Amino acid sequence: MEWNALTDALRESGALSADWEPVFRAVPRRLFVPDRVHHGGEWLDRKERPVEWAELVASDIPIVTRLDEDGRTPSSSSSMPTVVARMLWHLRVAEGMRVLDIGTGTGWTAALLARRLGVESVTTVELDPELSGAARRRLAANGLPVRAVVGDGMLGHPVGAPYDRVHVTAAVRRVPGALIEQTVPGGVIVVPYGTAFCNGGLLRLTVADDGRSASGPFVEDVAFMWVRDQRPGSGEFGIEDVRHGPSALDPAAVAERTDAAFAIGLRLPGLFRREVWAGYDRFGTGRFEVWDGVSYAHCRLADWGGEHAVSQSGPRDLWDEVAGAHVWWRRQGEPGLGRFGLTVTVAGEHRVWLDEPDRVVG
Repeated sequence: MEWNALTDALRESGALSADWEPVFRAVPRRLFVPDRVHHGGEWLDRKERPVEWAELVASDIPIVTRLDEDGRTPSSSSSMPTVVARMLWHLRVAEGMRVLDIGTGTGWTAALLARRLGVESVTTVELDPELSGAARRRLAANGLPVRAVVGDGMLGHPVGAPYDRVHVTAAVRRVPGALIEQTVPGGVIVVPYGTAFCNGGLLRLTVADDGRSASGPFVEDVAFMWVRDQRPGSGEFGIEDVRHGPSALDPAAVAERTDAAFAIGLRLPGLFRREVWAGYDRFGTGRFEVWDGVSYAHCRLADWGGEHAVSQSGPRDLWDEVAGAHVWWRRQGEPGLGRFGLTVTVAGEHRVWLDEPDRVVG
């Protein structure tokens, strides 16, 4: 697929709005993807496999561009074009606005914003100096030399504040107060947000008139790499005094329903999850694990109603809490993420709500 064909498809699907279409056509992703990318468990080099590289870049998929030191965990990528288009649409930019772009990555999103608003209107921040330098060179080479800063995006960039819009390209579990402080009253922050239980949703916050808080709904179902210092833990824990019993909940009702998992994560903040399949097939005896750093529980994915299907340890009966949160979600009419929202204060208070800010979840 050629880039223009993908752009046509994005427009026809409704992901790409009319005001952003000429920008996407003028700034194709291929100009900002490095020659060496990670795909399908291996590194793919443009010089060695140019056709595959070009097809990958022109596809509507995320492309991993950097791995952590462990050689396995992605730490930077060129985001899926559909998601980029939808995030920029939710940003609702207009001429004259100043934008802070957090998570420069390849520089493509900063380039799109600069093409739309002007180079002088965009500041982009990246924690990794090497990534920032490479992106700065690409931006300059394509006539879009925006201000590219090396720094912790969770601190914003106070030197250039205030901003009309803040655009974040990594998932958070806590929205920093600094981003609210650096956004004008009535300004918008678009940020991927998730819990350790479910990553996640796209949050669109509007800063209050007094500048001390921001509130808004979840507007898209998206999953991004975590901001580095907000990544969920590894799930290492001690297991003592194990309690066994049957489950009142089929774990597939959570594992296979993102809307249910998202709601449970909001209802039970700080609760981690994973599904373990090692040595099992999908319909075998894998397990669904949850933990909070002290308590731990797992439920068998097969025979979940059996006498010993659930094992729990620690001061909390975590699987019972998950089942209870699922019952609560069903009683609310099985709301999707679009019915939930979040209010955040500069002081760090987070209040999750359902349908309206006064209806707090928890």
